[in-house]
Amino acid sequence: MRVNFSLLYAVGIRPGTTVWAPGAAPLPPKPWRGRGKPPTLLRRAPGHEPIAVKELATQLPVNAWQAVTWREGSNAALSSRFAAVRIRPAHRDYWRSTVRDEEWLLIEWPDGDTEPLKYFLSTAPGEATLEQLVFVTKMRWRIERDYQDLKQEFGLGHYEGRGWRGFHHHATLSIAAYGFLMAQRLRMQSDGRGKKNFLERALPALPPDYIPRGSPARSAPRS
Repeated sequence: MRVNFSLLYAVGIRPGTTVWAPGAAPLPPKPWRGRGKPPTLLRRAPGHEPIAVKELATQLPVNAWQAVTWREGSNAALSSRFAAVRIRPAHRDYWRSTVRDEEWLLIEWPDGDTEPLKYFLSTAPGEATLEQLVFVTKMRWRIERDYQDLKQEFGLGHYEGRGWRGFHHHATLSIAAYGFLMAQRLRMQSDGRGKKNFLERALPALPPDYIPRGSPARSAPRS
């Protein structure tokens, strides 16, 4: 029995990335002429080729673009103009014998900009809404913020060993500490004691005789 495992993802791509426009696909293999090995590779032809995502974006009608707000920022709600179309990735498909599945192409083009700002490919389900696509794509900001907190404030980047087991233990403790404090943050927000997007952590005061690592005062003899 063959099981098809599909990976759900949203990834940023370059403006020059080529895709097959909605409703288009590579040509089937050449017809077999009765001699030799039957052709199996997909084909392209003059006038039947993939298109760069930037060029596709400029060809979309005006009504394809919608303003979407994905979260509250520190000063105002974050919103932009987006469009989403179903396409097929075209990267080296001439070495394939089967057509790739359709994916979402999400394009961000802020109102007033001369050209699109960002492009994303996503394997979200075909029934996904534009708001859902934008929300999932913009989750990258939260992931980067959490990773930065783990490195700078919870010690993830402080490991100096070389063994896998030691790093695994170190990372586990850092993530556990982060998970505990995040749960506390969410609990305080639900109790109405925290801001909507961020809660300042109360840091304990340093002892009077504390000397930072690397400070010249550490090597100086104490009286």
